[in-house]
Amino acid sequence: MVYDFSKTCKTYDANSYKKEDFAGTRCPGCGAVGRVRLHASYHRHAMYLSGHELICKFYEIRRIRCFSCKKTHAVMPGDIIPYKTLTLFAVLWVLSLTYIQEKPALKVAEEWGLSFQFIYSVLGAFHRHSGRIHQYFREVSHESTPPGLAACGIISLIRKPFLEFQSGYLKLNKRPCFMCKFFGNARAPSIGRMAPAPPSGGL
Repeated sequence: MVYDFSKTCKTYDANSYKKEDFAGTRCPGCGAVGRVRLHASYHRHAMYLSGHELICKFYEIRRIRCFSCKKTHAVMPGDIIPYKTLTLFAVLWVLSLTYIQEKPALKVAEEWGLSFQFIYSVLGAFHRHSGRIHQYFREVSHESTPPGLAACGIISLIRKPFLEFQSGYLKLNKRPCFMCKFFGNARAPSIGRMAPAPPSGGL
């Protein structure tokens, strides 16, 4: 996967990319620079927050192909989480409701029109990643991050701009936060970045 942190699910348009956009992109598979070309696309659903409304959108995701290793890679907007329906901001909102505001998971599911199993899957993803989230902040702000934190404390560490957090987490852990399909698997997919950092000031 190649992450484009200049875009979110709200602004992503697979048809807006041009071949020159990838002139300096490094292939996540073989490491070759400037050898990728526009290839094809695929479709997927994602849900993002717009104000206090949860929007479900059907996306066309751009793919690129490396001329050197012949592998194809998806070009992902900065807030999308591979193999997850909720985007980064929506996941953080669910965590805030359940842990910070202390709403029961069943109440959150009812208010947002989601199944309680879906909400519990989000909470499960957080618990799988909470140790790594804490470690990330220990790495980037050791003096201000205490060595031991409960769930609320870990969630409170994640402040705007959220894309800056995701970019830094990806760099340290080689996968985006809350991606669980390959969690703990040594063969987890490598992830490249088209943009070195999110735009200043976040969204």
